[in-house]
Amino acid sequence: MSTDTDNVVELHFQYAQNGYVMTDDTYGEQDADSAVAFTRDGCAFVACERAPRGRWRIDSTDGAPTPVPLSAYRYRFSTLADAADYVAKKCGATVHRVDSWI
Repeated sequence: MSTDTDNVVELHFQYAQNGYVMTDDTYGEQDADSAVAFTRDGCAFVACERAPRGRWRIDSTDGAPTPVPLSAYRYRFSTLADAADYVAKKCGATVHRVDSWI
């Protein structure tokens, strides 16, 4: 197992419903219609929208350091974390979820 921290991306997850940010991740994961995993500098590493049957579809990876293949936008993920892990792997990194950067 590698201990190289250069390829670790710290992400803060945020969920929204009808354009309003949800503060409770438990209900956010369940009820949100969109979600974003933000990097420390505020860039959206991966943004997702709710797809049919409750899964998540990647909408944008503008904050990712490496472009992901166009086919990634057709995949459906069980959680935002799964989508973030997928994008991170395509960038040669791993994800570390943080609650805040305070």
